[in-house]
Amino acid sequence: RDNNYLVAKAFIPPQEINNGELQIFVIKGSLDQVVVRNGSRLKEDLVMRMVNTTVKSHSYLVKNELEKLALLLNDIKGITSALSLKAGQNTGKTDLTVNLKDNKRWGGYISIDNQGNDNTGKYRTTLGNKIYNLVGLGDELHFDVLASNTFDLYNLRADYSFIIDGYGTRVGVNSNYLKYKLGANFKDLNAQGSTYNLGGYITHPTIRTASLRLDSKLAFNHQKLSDEQKSVDLQQKRKVNTTSIGVSGSWNSIKEGVTYFSFNTIFGKESHSTNEKKHYLSENYQPKRTFTTFNYSLSHEQFLPKSFSITFAVSGQFADKNLDSGNKFLLGGLSGVKGYQAGTVSVDEGHIIQAELKHYLPVFSQSMLVSSLFYDEGFGKQYKNTEKLSESVENKVRLKSIGVGLNLIEPNHYSINFAYAKPIGKKYNNVDKNQFWLSAIKTF
Repeated sequence: RDNNYLVAKAFIPPQEINNGELQIFVIKGSLDQVVVRNGSRLKEDLVMRMVNTTVKSHSYLVKNELEKLALLLNDIKGITSALSLKAGQNTGKTDLTVNLKDNKRWGGYISIDNQGNDNTGKYRTTLGNKIYNLVGLGDELHFDVLASNTFDLYNLRADYSFIIDGYGTRVGVNSNYLKYKLGANFKDLNAQGSTYNLGGYITHPTIRTASLRLDSKLAFNHQKLSDEQKSVDLQQKRKVNTTSIGVSGSWNSIKEGVTYFSFNTIFGKESHSTNEKKHYLSENYQPKRTFTTFNYSLSHEQFLPKSFSITFAVSGQFADKNLDSGNKFLLGGLSGVKGYQAGTVSVDEGHIIQAELKHYLPVFSQSMLVSSLFYDEGFGKQYKNTEKLSESVENKVRLKSIGVGLNLIEPNHYSINFAYAKPIGKKYNNVDKNQFWLSAIKTF
């Protein structure tokens, strides 16, 4: 078994023992018949292609390849799968049966949170819907709609993808439209704008084992941005084309622990146009330019006795030059330094270090109450290139916060989340003394 011979048999044939040596013969065990009992909408041809690229790609039945087939089928939403083996009609042969059934083929959710800001609306509502296996290719169709409580911000997103081969490679297209209008401190500017994205991507399950999952992704995106300040008759338009390549996955590297990772490089090309007078433009203004960024994230959660766990995480971004606001790295927010709002500080290059202690308590019949203590620290440079930067600008920034969290979760039903975070150390300009983060999600 340790050498991947899943159904191998060893036997000792009749023999004369010479010099104390005993010969043991091994029948590796090969795959004979494959039967697909398909009670799902997934096309049988796609299943057989997965069989051919895994368990049928060797002369004998390989344990890792059988695990890979099970994991690839498990990745497909909207179906349940089970594999079974039985002895074949001939010696050394094994038959494989693949059982497939339709699972829940659609789902949706509604969520409410306070992760917005005063300029476009503090509270946000999101509606989402997912449909699986429309054409039997393991395809997924996602829709999401977000709106702020002031309706000064709304966002529409759609994504469709499907499997193209027996290796589990997935091709997808996505589109996103965002429209905003600034209020609060910027209301007098009568500022508004929109963003439109159209993209395509390819993902490939490069490694699938019981302990290691590695996905590779190649993506292309075209973005159009339009910003306007009607009070001063200022208009700005931008086009950004990007190509990104990256990997992500998880690794059960330590007993009772799991490590998550992602690495992504983006190559971008921008073009700008504006009716702003030349003498008002920034010294760094360029109508056309290219840029490159590298993003990473690495985290490990280790489960401890007494239903505790501890998580350590690092994430960040490197850049080759000064970036526009849309490509900068955000230090604040719920996924960053939680004592600051998301838009408080954005940097060309920056890093976030986080530590969190959690306790899991089963409550009710199926729910879990998760309480936590956390520490966040983020630091970075607002501008990569400081040659033309005024000496009065503090380029290097550092944010720190501590806090507590409380989450009530029932998987596939609901999640209610609360976090309180307090900035510590040197405070950044004009920030609240603390942050309260609230969200509630209901799935159906």
